[in-house]
Amino acid sequence: MRLILASSSPRRIEILSLLGLDFDVIPAKIKEIPIEGKPIITARKLSREKALSVWKMYKDAVVIGADTLVYLGNEIIGKPKDEEDAKRILKRLSGKWHNVVTAVSIISKKRKLTFHDIARVKFRNLTDKEIEDYVRSGEPLDKAGAYGVQGFGATIVEKIHGNFYTVMGLPVVKVYEALKSFFYNTSPE
Repeated sequence: MRLILASSSPRRIEILSLLGLDFDVIPAKIKEIPIEGKPIITARKLSREKALSVWKMYKDAVVIGADTLVYLGNEIIGKPKDEEDAKRILKRLSGKWHNVVTAVSIISKKRKLTFHDIARVKFRNLTDKEIEDYVRSGEPLDKAGAYGVQGFGATIVEKIHGNFYTVMGLPVVKVYEALKSFFYNTSPE
């Protein structure tokens, strides 16, 4: 059975590749509209919409859709609009704990499954110069919360409670267990 990742995220492609599976990459084209004050519900909804939008075109496949959101309290902190917004976000997260949720939906003819994983992340206290240098690198501009834990952004993360891959964009252990249930008719625990 064909496996499709409904995402063009290099991070998700890299993580799914760790499983040694053959899969195609067909990015979902949906309008991502957050539900104010509901980060977990939003991530789950968007992951379903992404998977479903691609599955409707390839109904004989198993399609994986995912969405990762950074949030502080119940406020979703999306991708920065520009460099100034990235600086503002990083200053706001400096020295604080925040949450990252990654929701995953897997859809086939026979089954639909949505799950999520949450990790807590703490930034170390950042100087204005560190923020300026990091933003100038360009890395934060296309990432929720204005940072990527797998790149130079790893230098600003002091602690993670939870799964590193959840923060990176795909909770690989949960995805592996779920895919086993799709391909081998076992039930995920």
